[in-house]
Amino acid sequence: GDVILRDRMQFDLDVSGNRTTLYGRIDLSSYVNPISREGLAIKEVRFQIREPNGALANTGALPPVADFFSTSGVEGKQSALKLYATTRAYENASEVGIASPDVLCVLEKFSVVGASPSPSAPAVLVWEDWYGPKDLHPEGYTVVSDLLIGVAADNWSAQAEDTLEVDIMLIAEPIKITTERMNEILSQAQDL
Repeated sequence: GDVILRDRMQFDLDVSGNRTTLYGRIDLSSYVNPISREGLAIKEVRFQIREPNGALANTGALPPVADFFSTSGVEGKQSALKLYATTRAYENASEVGIASPDVLCVLEKFSVVGASPSPSAPAVLVWEDWYGPKDLHPEGYTVVSDLLIGVAADNWSAQAEDTLEVDIMLIAEPIKITTERMNEILSQAQDL
């Protein structure tokens, strides 16, 4: 049957609300063993971004608007935060998309605060794009190694100089991997 695995990672944003690409590692050694051809078919990945010490202290919820309104200026402010699960370490999150090799899922959160020369006329747009294993790998994504969780942010200034947390939940099925499939996985790893 399926197993549910949970983990948590923390990351800091700099004074401008930026975060260069950072990885956390989920240890799957209790479930994967390439020698014995044991792996996991990861069926679902869920991320919950939290700000335990932020403005919403009772809930720890991350506010969706990533920047502050300004009563001066005519340009809007764009912010983005990206989370993804992969078995390959990419140098920059900007290289990661749904067609990238060894990527299980991608979450991108966006916040746009429009110019607000009048305090009564601000414009805000908030959305997220989620591409999960059910979308990209309906049968489950086969792994035989630890899983990396990547994070990066641009201009998420409402939480500048703060520590954010990401709760991660995996739903996976322990599987035996055929010799043919194992050879395919190992040959892909040699391409790194």
